[in-house]
Amino acid sequence: MTSFYAAYRNELTKLFLRKKYIVFLVLGLIICIGWAALAFVAAGLMNRGMGVFFNLAPTPMGALPIFLQVILPLLIFMGATDLITTEGAEGTMKGSIFCPVEKWKLYTAKIFAIMMYVVIYLTCIYAASTILNQTMGNALNAGQLLNAFISYALALPPLVVLATFAAFVALLVRSSTLVMLILIGSYLLLNALPLFSPVFSELIFTSYLGWHRLWIGILPSISRLLHMVVILFSYGAVFYIAGSLIFDRKEY
Repeated sequence: MTSFYAAYRNELTKLFLRKKYIVFLVLGLIICIGWAALAFVAAGLMNRGMGVFFNLAPTPMGALPIFLQVILPLLIFMGATDLITTEGAEGTMKGSIFCPVEKWKLYTAKIFAIMMYVVIYLTCIYAASTILNQTMGNALNAGQLLNAFISYALALPPLVVLATFAAFVALLVRSSTLVMLILIGSYLLLNALPLFSPVFSELIFTSYLGWHRLWIGILPSISRLLHMVVILFSYGAVFYIAGSLIFDRKEY
């Protein structure tokens, strides 16, 4: 366990040593602040001209979809590319492999590091959107804030599956640019499939990025929830096992 924690901490440090991940984190906060500023100005104009106040401030639930569907998948793809493909191409992976840690633990540590960055990112967005909404919009009550917090937590399992998918693809290609193109193209294609046939909406793992909505409010039947959990877990297990086996046998 000590060796795994050391590997995980090392991989997380690698991410934060790359300035772009800090820049994207700051960019996320700027998006929330800019959104709140525009909402404040718009609300003031509407209140002055129409006598009506619209709450356009970035509530936690209002801010979640754009980060969940666009920004976080991109960051996960970048993390997998940097920690796996780029390190393999640059030859720096050898240094990690020579450390006293099993290769499957090293591979798992890379996925854990990516997900910890996602957790930090979501925590910052939740905190920023909550503070901005409570001070500049219609303040939410404790129950609404709790529901938003639970939604952010429920958003993590589908992102874990997406991270295992990205790590798996990153093992198959030697070019970082090509990996990013494949990941982004695959993500767009998988998201487009349910538009052509609704049957894909519960069969494609990317469709579950918004599944936190199913757990808040009126729940579907237990059998349907269990069906979705099994599908999501199965995707994650297949991607992770396949990736760890390839990583264990891959020569760097």
